[in-house]
Amino acid sequence: MISVEEAKSIVLNSTQDFGVEEIPFIKSVGRVLKETIVADRDFPPFNRVSMDGIAIDFNEFSSRLSSNRQLDFKIEGIQAAGSKQITLQNPENCIEVMTGAVLPNNANTVIRYEDVTIENGIATINIDLINDKQNVHKKGKDGKIGDVLIEGNTQISAAEIGVLATVGKSIVKVAKQPKVMIVSTGDELVGVNEIPLEHQIRRSNVFTLVSLLEKLNIPSETTHITDDKPILKAKIEGYLQEYDVLLFSGAVSKGKYDFLPEVFDELGVEKLFHKVAQRPGKPFFMDA
Repeated sequence: MISVEEAKSIVLNSTQDFGVEEIPFIKSVGRVLKETIVADRDFPPFNRVSMDGIAIDFNEFSSRLSSNRQLDFKIEGIQAAGSKQITLQNPENCIEVMTGAVLPNNANTVIRYEDVTIENGIATINIDLINDKQNVHKKGKDGKIGDVLIEGNTQISAAEIGVLATVGKSIVKVAKQPKVMIVSTGDELVGVNEIPLEHQIRRSNVFTLVSLLEKLNIPSETTHITDDKPILKAKIEGYLQEYDVLLFSGAVSKGKYDFLPEVFDELGVEKLFHKVAQRPGKPFFMDA
């Protein structure tokens, strides 16, 4: 008999690699990433406007402010988000800009609408405390092309999904999940939708295990085998060939119908431990 700590250590040191598969990124939440995700371009990919307002040449503003000239700027045009970059033709003028738009050529500073009065095509700046390049999200500030954005072996969450979408990673490589069969044994067990007789109970442990695996995004199948050694052996022999992982509920204690340890031994399954110093669950059995 071994301690719970020893059993846990054996379990954690018995991990297996089931390979890699490619799946749509939107289906990858909870899975383990098996590639490194890098930036396919600078982020942001251009000098990005971060406030609705007007774009101006800061040097022109500073010159007017120092000489006490009017802070009136004629509006040359509009730079909308998603439209090609336009150019400020005259530094004495301005261009209306929208959040998310590319900063116009020859402009370097954005003043929000709340600090401007627009009338008859003229934008008047109502404040005199303005910083060069304010309200501009500089190209490459968040990341440069080739930068590592997500390391391999990261468990994918909603945050990683956003990054995958940003870099256009529609298909991702993730750790392949094992093919799992959960087996209940015992002639006293009946189905969940059945009415048990006085000497019977409904199957329940297997469905607890199914739910625990689902939390890890691991699908599983379930089956039930009666307490008949030849049938147990034949079915388990087949499952060992078909599935990566077999989980059993029951039949590993000292009862006359607890055939699993004998069956495992006859099928050449390597025993890692049998019996753990815990209650309940002392007959716990693990094989390789």
